[in-house]
Amino acid sequence: MHESTVITYSSSDSIQARKELFNIMNNYPATEDEKERSLGLFVRGSLLARILAIADIYSKIVAKPGIIIDLGTWRGQTAVLCENLRAIHEPLNLSRRIVCFDTFEGYKGFSEKDYATRLHQDGTYGVGGEDYAALLLRLLVLHERNNAMGHNHGKHKVIAGDCRQTLPKFLKEHPNEFLSLAFFDVNSYDPSHKAFDAIFERLIPGGIVAFWQLTRDVIPAEAMVYVEQILNKRTHELFRSPFYPGLCYLIKR
Repeated sequence: MHESTVITYSSSDSIQARKELFNIMNNYPATEDEKERSLGLFVRGSLLARILAIADIYSKIVAKPGIIIDLGTWRGQTAVLCENLRAIHEPLNLSRRIVCFDTFEGYKGFSEKDYATRLHQDGTYGVGGEDYAALLLRLLVLHERNNAMGHNHGKHKVIAGDCRQTLPKFLKEHPNEFLSLAFFDVNSYDPSHKAFDAIFERLIPGGIVAFWQLTRDVIPAEAMVYVEQILNKRTHELFRSPFYPGLCYLIKR
């Protein structure tokens, strides 16, 4: 289940227009190549805003070294966009590795501190477990192969499992890796709390942690972690995306 199928701020007319767009997209009379080059016909403003927000944040780390972590990657769109932004901004930087973490079986780790609902409980956002993890890795490799320097592919990783175990394991096994950027979309308190500590230790000065849900009142995990672990305890500046207000990010100072 995906919350946008149930929760929306759109009017009934907007929802109907969306359905008509989907119908035209699924039946568009063009070759595969022409469809791919015409995706802008079907990208709604809300998705375009997310893409612009990710691109804006990525632009701030181009001069910084370090890998990118996408924590709670879900279907992996942010990770794929980051690979393509890497190819645009820094095609020769083959050390800009992307590591995706997710259970791929839906949310996990809700506790009494969370406001779990019918839409925000263990299992929500499941996409098929390790089978989907393998598909996402294949997609990342295909994008690498399509990009400049595509013969150097296979840089990125997709790690399935509970990030409370998989993230510390990855960092322990890769003591040479430090972070320039991490996206958070875990949405349960305990995993967010434990993952933030591990990530901030490896985050370079000037590195960025981006939160998709920081100001959401329905999903308070990121806000609680921010208040408890960051607000008056870590030297940083906090911003919101000018393109997508729900995406907030801190820069480590």
